[in-house]
Amino acid sequence: MTNTLSLPEDEGIETPAMLVERLSAELGGVLESMDDLSDYLERVVHAVRSAVAGCDEVGVTILSSDRPHTAAYTTVQTLEIDAAQYALDEGPCLTAARTGDEQMVPDVCIDDGRWPRFSEVARSDGMRSLFAVPLVSGDERVGAMNLYAWAVDAFDELDVRIVRMAAGRCADAVVAVSALDGMRRLAGQLEEAMASRAVIEQAKGVVMAMRGVSEHQAFEILRKSSQDRNVKVRVLAGEIVSGVVSDRDGVRGPRT
Repeated sequence: MTNTLSLPEDEGIETPAMLVERLSAELGGVLESMDDLSDYLERVVHAVRSAVAGCDEVGVTILSSDRPHTAAYTTVQTLEIDAAQYALDEGPCLTAARTGDEQMVPDVCIDDGRWPRFSEVARSDGMRSLFAVPLVSGDERVGAMNLYAWAVDAFDELDVRIVRMAAGRCADAVVAVSALDGMRRLAGQLEEAMASRAVIEQAKGVVMAMRGVSEHQAFEILRKSSQDRNVKVRVLAGEIVSGVVSDRDGVRGPRT
């Protein structure tokens, strides 16, 4: 049987109401395990990036005993930006996660004194706009959703509405799963899940090389095929890296 990887077809222009409704549907579902949560957060960050026109990267930070962990991300560049904040112990995602207040940065080149060391790093990386929304469920504050953009003033009122909704769903999911395993155990499991992302990164590289697509498009190809075949993305990624699924087997994507 042919294993076909393909990008979802263009769904046309959406109104804001249609966009919010579609994203809400994508963020639905019942989570019963750590595996479910890890896959869910990965789905969320890519869905948010797709829904927010000016956004280039998205990550989710989870706090355990005030220690931050990146639980999901769109590309490795997201990891680099998050890691800079963790190393410096300052930045919008940490402030949002620790205080529960949203952090909007229209232009990182305008120094407002909040995170001088991190702002310098962000400028050197080329990031210009940042938006961090706390993950809050009931009385529990568990982390933040972080958006990064290359453009100045990249996020508008609709974007804020979308990210708030997504952050709320993420927070509810994290709190629900942590109620089963405990927050400290959850953080450890998330770190293990992040370690398994190496095979996904390798598979993205294979798809990028074979199909001549971007990193974001490569993940969409993997995600769509995993849905079509009803297997987890990391399982499919392992098959691609090991050669079980190859170009001759029907790896498909847009040629550029």
